[in-house]
Amino acid sequence: MSLFALYKSNASPTRREIDDALAGNLCRCTGYSPIISAAEKMYVELAENEHQEWLRERYNADGDISDDEAQRVDVLRSLQTSNQLAIEHNSKKFFAPQNISELAQIAEQHPAATILAGGTDVGLWVTKQHRELQEVIYTGNVMEMQAVSVSATHIEIGAAVSLTDAMQAIVTQYPALEELFLRFASPPIRNAATLGGNIANGSPIGDSMPVLLVLDASLVLRKGTSVRPVPLSYFYIDYQHTILRPGEFIEQILLPLPFAGEHVASYKVSKRFDQDISAVCGAYRLIKNGDRVGDIKIAYGGMAAIPKRADNCEQALFGKEWSAAVIAEAITALDSDFRPISDMRSSAQYRKIICGNLLKRFHAETAGEKSTRVYSYGR
Repeated sequence: MSLFALYKSNASPTRREIDDALAGNLCRCTGYSPIISAAEKMYVELAENEHQEWLRERYNADGDISDDEAQRVDVLRSLQTSNQLAIEHNSKKFFAPQNISELAQIAEQHPAATILAGGTDVGLWVTKQHRELQEVIYTGNVMEMQAVSVSATHIEIGAAVSLTDAMQAIVTQYPALEELFLRFASPPIRNAATLGGNIANGSPIGDSMPVLLVLDASLVLRKGTSVRPVPLSYFYIDYQHTILRPGEFIEQILLPLPFAGEHVASYKVSKRFDQDISAVCGAYRLIKNGDRVGDIKIAYGGMAAIPKRADNCEQALFGKEWSAAVIAEAITALDSDFRPISDMRSSAQYRKIICGNLLKRFHAETAGEKSTRVYSYGR
């Protein structure tokens, strides 16, 4: 299925794109190599097989989607109703509003309802934890929350935008983040999951939050007709506990556009390279003033009950020379910022070491030293 999806969406994939499409398809029989080779061969044979013309009609001569394919997409989209959906059965309720006003009204009337977007996490509540959800509000039909735009100052991402589309918008402005996002779940999950859902879930190991924190992301929260902007750094209170009020939801995520000359990076450490939960995820943003630190932001996931900034470490670096010696001193301040725990993914001591080592890596990459790009050696 992964190769079929790739075939339908990419006329001529590179080996790396094939590799990315197969991420998460674990095979303990043949391994990845022969599967990737088969995928490459598939494209060659399809191009040469004159009896499979229908398979080659995905794209026109300009490389755009063919008229036949576009027609199929239109037919599928026409199946979506334009009316609000409300279902009640055995005291359980499900709502699927069509616009932001309907969503806000329903959320106010049912403040205890579960907000459902991609369902990649909520679905596990039901299938693995056997939770019974009494009231569910689905946001997937709310068009206002599925828009992505770029203003003169910000990237504006609707809370129901898929991770795939949100990440594409972010990487366009911050290319250095591509490696992190390619390791975020697998393509099918990224196509279903949403950035707003990842933020609202509040997991301390959510891979999007550390980098959003260092980018000074803010959220637009809505309750009824009232809207309030909130910096992401103020959103989390404790483990999976946020400042959201009953009946309130995330409507939009705002990210400032990059400054000239700034350096941004994020690194993920996990037991498996693909398809694994982070032991530690670090994010960094640096603006130099000559050879000194003009401004720096550092955030980690997996180091506390919430994803959070390393305030003391930042203060230890601010205004100082951007040197290995200063980095070594600043790393000691991380002990004041975090008290990590030991669990099945990592020991607390390992997390402390990795936390500092990732900062050293960021320094090496921004100080002109040659570094090894991990992605090329992941599989």
